[in-house]
Amino acid sequence: MEDNLKADATEQVEVSNTASPNDEMRVGPGHPDYIPTKEKWMYGIGALMDGGGVALMSCVMLKYMTSLGIAAAVASTIMLIAKFWDAVSDPLMGFISDNTRSRWGRRKPYMFVGGILLLVGLMLLFMPIRDWGVGVGGFTAYMVIMYLLWNTFSTITQVPYCSLASDISPNYRERNNANTIKLVVSALSAGLAYIVPLLLLEAYTEEDSWLPKMDGVGFWLATALIFGLLFGGGLVLCAIFVKERIAPPAVREKFNFKKFWAGYAVPYKNKSFRWHIGMYASAFMCMDIISALAVYYATDVWRGKDIYGMEFSSMFIVAPLMVAAVIAFPVVRWLMSKKSKQFAFRIGLPFYIIGGILLAVMSPEWTPPILIPIISFIMGFGFGGAQMMPWIIFPDTVDVAEFATGVRSTGTYSGMMTLIRKIAGALGVGMVGWIMTGADYISSDNPDIHPIQPESALLAIRLMMGIAIAVLISFALFSSLKYKVTDKKLARMRYFIEKVKQGGLESLTEDERIEREAMVKELYGTVDPKDTAFGSSAPEQESVAEEA
Repeated sequence: MEDNLKADATEQVEVSNTASPNDEMRVGPGHPDYIPTKEKWMYGIGALMDGGGVALMSCVMLKYMTSLGIAAAVASTIMLIAKFWDAVSDPLMGFISDNTRSRWGRRKPYMFVGGILLLVGLMLLFMPIRDWGVGVGGFTAYMVIMYLLWNTFSTITQVPYCSLASDISPNYRERNNANTIKLVVSALSAGLAYIVPLLLLEAYTEEDSWLPKMDGVGFWLATALIFGLLFGGGLVLCAIFVKERIAPPAVREKFNFKKFWAGYAVPYKNKSFRWHIGMYASAFMCMDIISALAVYYATDVWRGKDIYGMEFSSMFIVAPLMVAAVIAFPVVRWLMSKKSKQFAFRIGLPFYIIGGILLAVMSPEWTPPILIPIISFIMGFGFGGAQMMPWIIFPDTVDVAEFATGVRSTGTYSGMMTLIRKIAGALGVGMVGWIMTGADYISSDNPDIHPIQPESALLAIRLMMGIAIAVLISFALFSSLKYKVTDKKLARMRYFIEKVKQGGLESLTEDERIEREAMVKELYGTVDPKDTAFGSSAPEQESVAEEA
């Protein structure tokens, strides 16, 4: 590990100290790349849905459906079905967003309209039709349709919003600052969306809960109105006040199904994007699994235990983890500026792994319950970097693509990133449901009845908690060691991008061409001539790279 950390500080490619002034200097008011503080906060507020939307579905949907009679395996399958639709809708939304030209920009119109649709989607999704006499079969069909609709509304907003992370400014320092605010808001929203719905759900489904009893209508209105207004309102404000500073190409691309299908693979030809996705999907899939398991871990494994007179609930797991993550953000940001983004991502991951294993090993028979929130708090310091860094890294992978190919397909990249996030989350939550069903977990068709679970189900919940964290976070750690983009390389890439835009590849000196091709090989990999905007020069580039 120590050798790998030292290797991060060593440049694999010798780069010049000459860089574009646009990237090296700290731009100020009046500069076209500068983002005013108010605008940075409006951009950050848009992340209320980015952080909270997935958190809400991860921690509530499985428990909500199993508490109202749907078997855990069926509930997991419903969540996975929606991801097959996302496999089409997310990249398609990326294409639509990339090729939209309007007076309001190409991302913001969808964020504005989609923000309103999110409120409608939540109102429909949690409508208490079981309380109104609908049977389990009808409820199952209703959830399939409404969850698909919710995911569609999410796609309409999240793919353009993710693209905005790159389009808000070409200056990576300004992007980093704006995305830091975004990640703080996202984490706070995720914490709120992990904790509040679980408390509301507990008040609705647990007969002996320490919270005031709530019926289905109360749960519906509270959940839909609070989070619909929060998520949708944040995106509407972001759409109104944030500026897109990277101008789109003048020519719009016509839709071609064959090319669209082939476009699925284009981002994954980018070596930096692949390792970034490894970091991102593993870390967030892990959090989705923890979120889905937390309520079962608390109400089933630790059933009947209390902490200082309060009945043990998922709040004692999720709340300290999220609080520690927010506390860790300034430290992570400082490490990012002193070391690298990937170093800041991985430095706390060992705490995450050790904490997850302890949660799996500790038994209510001999463990004081107070240790659970303490361990969750320690895990949060690892989660802070894992939550923060991937979205700060994402615009850099788009820069790598533009540097290597001359094409900046931000929407395509954000569409694939959003898709992978959803698929990873669905698979994580899906495995929870399928494994629990295989372990004889007992679902109830009455929210007021909470069956005592067999030992096989309790053991499965504990093992999933530990194994998922150990495996997924270890892979995220490995991916961060393979990711090689640094701020110094970003500055040099921007220099090449601007110079090639102005004079073409032929404007580069021989030494610059050799240097550029070495960087392309290290950060992007082999460039397919079909993916470039350099035309006939592409094969010549490759031969220069081979000679280098």
